[in-house]
Amino acid sequence: MHGLTTEPADTVFNVIEDRMNVMKKMIHAAVLSVSLSLSAIVVAEAPVHGTMEAFVVETNKGKESLKVAEQVEPDQLVEYHLTYVNKSSSGISGLTVVGPVPEGTSYVNATAASEVASTFRVSIDGGVTFEEEPVVREVIKANGEVVEKIVPVDEYTHVQWQADAELKGKGGSQLYRYRVRVK
Repeated sequence: MHGLTTEPADTVFNVIEDRMNVMKKMIHAAVLSVSLSLSAIVVAEAPVHGTMEAFVVETNKGKESLKVAEQVEPDQLVEYHLTYVNKSSSGISGLTVVGPVPEGTSYVNATAASEVASTFRVSIDGGVTFEEEPVVREVIKANGEVVEKIVPVDEYTHVQWQADAELKGKGGSQLYRYRVRVK
């Protein structure tokens, strides 16, 4: 007669349950360790500090000057300065800088500049994707003909630079600038 007893099964289940409890404790300890490590990273000061300043471009007798923008009016020209400073002791490569083209303004063509060699790109989709100028799209005309159309600069939503040069350590800085016109 084949009879089953519950004692060996209970013993096996108890061993499995004990091992699972040990594993749970190990997992909890690992999660706590990772959480503490991440919070230490979040609390640590970032090695690169960025600032963005806005200036109204004023012209007097053909000479331009910049005035801190406290308030802007339609048709005024605004220049943005994005400055990045490296607080760490070592250089940082591959810096990507993104600046917005605020709603109610339009990018002024050919005003993007940087102190270092970089690749300039623009976005027309809220900063999701970036591409080099001119931004071109295929358009289907009423007669079915497909033509390429250059997207106007007033459709730009963001500008971006990918720096070719390293951001030097110990206070090294890089300046990026561009202009927009208030609509």
